[in-house]
Amino acid sequence: MSLTALPTELLDAIFDPLAACNSTLTALARTCASLSPSATRLLYRDVSVSAYARNFSVVGTLAARPELAGLVRSFAVTVDDANEDSHADLYKQLQRALRNMPRLAHLELNVHPDASWVVDGGAGGIEYAQLEHFATSFQLDTHLSSFLGRAPSLLSLQLSTPAHSVPHIPHSCVPALASYTGPACLLPLFAGRPLTALHLSGELSPEDVSRFAAPTGAPWREASAAHHKSPVRVLSALTSAAPAQMLEVLAAAFSDLVCLRLMTTSAFWDAPDMSFYSRIAETLSSLPSLSSFELSGMHWEHRPKSAPSLFAPSSGCVEKEWISPPVSPRIVEADPDQREFDFDEAFLEWSY
Repeated sequence: MSLTALPTELLDAIFDPLAACNSTLTALARTCASLSPSATRLLYRDVSVSAYARNFSVVGTLAARPELAGLVRSFAVTVDDANEDSHADLYKQLQRALRNMPRLAHLELNVHPDASWVVDGGAGGIEYAQLEHFATSFQLDTHLSSFLGRAPSLLSLQLSTPAHSVPHIPHSCVPALASYTGPACLLPLFAGRPLTALHLSGELSPEDVSRFAAPTGAPWREASAAHHKSPVRVLSALTSAAPAQMLEVLAAAFSDLVCLRLMTTSAFWDAPDMSFYSRIAETLSSLPSLSSFELSGMHWEHRPKSAPSLFAPSSGCVEKEWISPPVSPRIVEADPDQREFDFDEAFLEWSY
């Protein structure tokens, strides 16, 4: 049996190892009409466009040929915003190309933050029913909010730029969202989603956590659910709030945390004492699933609080006792009478 007589599924499997080499797939697609469809599908399955690759022309091809754009599953675009005027035509082509990609599963748009209009779905409002991962440099505005409303299967969202003015996001938007990476100030907008991982940039306040964990006016909440526990397992954030206070707020909102990383810019005018560390350790002990904790570079360790009994039923969860790292102050060689302190110099210099 000749190669051209094989079923389409077998041809796709045979050609799949060649997906990493575009030149080989291109040559294969030109070999004969029988092999061209399988090679073309692989050639346009994963598309990455950048100035480094010198392949911006691919965007024009996808904009002009919907039958090729419909083959794309993963699409990534990186545009240097140093000369935005020179990319005006590219952005128009990008908008048309995205409207031709209803079967996208992975999308990355690293372009100018103000070019969010490229995800405008037009009058028809194309729906991205298979899109699961989306990362962008756009601000969360009306264009991006509308786009998210047309991605019902989205699992992972990454935003890098805070919004000037926060738009309204319907409660039905991104109902399956499991991972969010982006500005902490936008966290309350995604309340009610089954988020398990949060990687937050910017300032996280106790109010943001409270509004996310127990939003007001949400139609799916009952009045008795004011203390709703979020399924968040992994959290990384930066805050200027007192660390002990913030930890208590996080523990109340995210009782199932497994990994927690908290950076604080809170000024310690007095050296932390035993009560400070005991308060943190007590809060950590209230999180039964927590296995890893870092506070401003300090890695805390834990040990079983008591030896498990041989006769006690195994619950799979051992009560932990958290231990702070050893702390020693640095000697700051500066004359306090001649030194003017401002906010940036207000932090005590401690080594761990």
